Amino acid sequence: MSQFFNQNSRGRGRGRGSGGGRGRGNSGQGFFSGGSGTNGAFRNHASSATSFSGSSAFGAADGPVQVSIKGWRGDTEAALVRFLDNKVGRPVNIDNINYIGDIMYVTLPYRDIAQDLLKLNGIWFSGNKLSLQLRTHPVKFRPGDNSRNSYGGGESGAGGSGNINNASNSGDSTVIKDRLMSLLQTRANMQSNSLDLSSLSQDSIIIALGADPSRDGKIFKAILVIAAQMYPNLETINLADNGFHSLKPIADIGAHFPDLRNLSLMNNKIADIRELDCLSSIGSTVPLSHLSELILIGNPICDIELQQPNGAANYLEKVQKRFPTISMLDTNPVAPILHAEQTVLDSNRSSLPKELPFSAVHVFAENPGISDLVNAFVPGFFSLYDGNRAGLADIYSPAAQFSLMVDSTQPTSAFARSSADSQKHIDLSAYIRRSRNLTRIKSHQKRISTLASGHMAVMQAITELPNTHHPVDEAQKFSFDAWEVQVPSSGSPPQVLAMVVVHGEFLEMLTQNKLSFDRTFVLAPSSPGSAAASVGSPCIIVNDMLTIRRYNGFHSWAPPLDGIAASASTGGNSSSGLAPEQQEMARALQEQTGLTVDWTLKYLENYGWNYQLAISEFPKVRASLPPEAFQ
Repeated sequence: MSQFFNQNSRGRGRGRGSGGGRGRGNSGQGFFSGGSGTNGAFRNHASSATSFSGSSAFGAADGPVQVSIKGWRGDTEAALVRFLDNKVGRPVNIDNINYIGDIMYVTLPYRDIAQDLLKLNGIWFSGNKLSLQLRTHPVKFRPGDNSRNSYGGGESGAGGSGNINNASNSGDSTVIKDRLMSLLQTRANMQSNSLDLSSLSQDSIIIALGADPSRDGKIFKAILVIAAQMYPNLETINLADNGFHSLKPIADIGAHFPDLRNLSLMNNKIADIRELDCLSSIGSTVPLSHLSELILIGNPICDIELQQPNGAANYLEKVQKRFPTISMLDTNPVAPILHAEQTVLDSNRSSLPKELPFSAVHVFAENPGISDLVNAFVPGFFSLYDGNRAGLADIYSPAAQFSLMVDSTQPTSAFARSSADSQKHIDLSAYIRRSRNLTRIKSHQKRISTLASGHMAVMQAITELPNTHHPVDEAQKFSFDAWEVQVPSSGSPPQVLAMVVVHGEFLEMLTQNKLSFDRTFVLAPSSPGSAAASVGSPCIIVNDMLTIRRYNGFHSWAPPLDGIAASASTGGNSSSGLAPEQQEMARALQEQTGLTVDWTLKYLENYGWNYQLAISEFPKVRASLPPEAFQ
């Protein structure tokens, strides 16, 4: 039954990508300088036994053998070679690698290695099925036709040096352009109009060119020029892990891709916010004026900015000054800067929750029986979870499952935008290493390994998480929904289980970070005489799904505060009554400040219902308020 109810097990499959056939059938595109001419030959070796000038040597018992490989485009050439070495159990010792379109042709020194490789035909590699065939009539290539000699080397044969730092003639330039076109074809995804240019210094093609992207910006300038010719409609570019100290090498990206929407600069070495100027209207005549997502995580700039007073807000302000259209920063949603002619109230509305078609309630229980069950289970569970997790061993079923999901997005409610706990920069790595966020994890193996199945695995998983304190004695900080479900069982009556979803907050004891959580339990009745019954638990846990989020308070399910709802219907301190967004502002402000209803409304009216201004000014005016202003 636990598998049936585990939300993360739904739709589990091999996790293969959808781009397995991307770019196939391109052998006629002509980015090779001479195609696959019939008179060409592989580079000659000193030994006559490995001479490839004719085809007679191919297929000899101890001679070179050519194998074609299709379906490898899901990753780099270097990754494929490592994969093959691992699967064969020894180095495959590839002598040459050549290409025609999406087909790779590898030359192996011995037939027995080729036979081992052919056993891998049909195996999955980076989301695609590999097709390996022995070439009984080998394809011949001319020296310089996009070949590798003794895999990993940088030579390109008679067609030119192939070294970007020595490109002094048109022949060299042609070779370099062909190589870069080949690189772009392996990294572009036309289904999503995206280009992955991350970690270029580790790409075998860049290594063969003798280029160092972290030191020489010319390679990026060349790549952008060629990419714009090949893929002019790109909307997403990933430039992570390239060692950028300066962004000048990509300063022309806006000119090449004026409709670029998403840009990742993650894990570089950018330490000054002003480096972004060359991509924005501050320092460029062709800025990224349509950018909607920017990722800067992993750059020194993030730590430098976030460690400053009011760091998160100032960091966002500085980035939006340069890119006012972004709606995602560092994987967190943000409100784009609105047009100046819009009203202050409209600006505040963009950060407020949408009005529900019904009133939120603190708790929902399908019937009194399940309400009693939850009110007994929840305090007992969290008491043990906080004080003695080993004691939970008695109430997890032998076949229980546990999964954890981390939602790292920044909450955007009016409360969160002014809460220090919500805006605090929090390290979630202790949870992320176990996170089973299926929107981000595509690997089938990772999806399986992050699902704790069985009593021992569940106990190990929850005991590895940081120590916590859940303030269950403060009932207003928690909400739950509970209902019964009947699960069919062959040959016996349906089993009645309870679904319980708990929303609340907890304090991480070591860091004193405050976080919000949602926890979904599938509960079954404990049998008389069972371990759970012996410790007084009315139920056992069949399934436990925990979601951890940045702190967002409890105002979303809090009942209307005394007087505010009345003001909305009778006019209160406002002759026209309160709009739904004003009610939300008032609730959030009263929770933050402790003001009475009347003073909350007076205070917001004084600041023209500008919530951000009101909350930022409150510390300055607090001392001037009379005692009766507070609850």
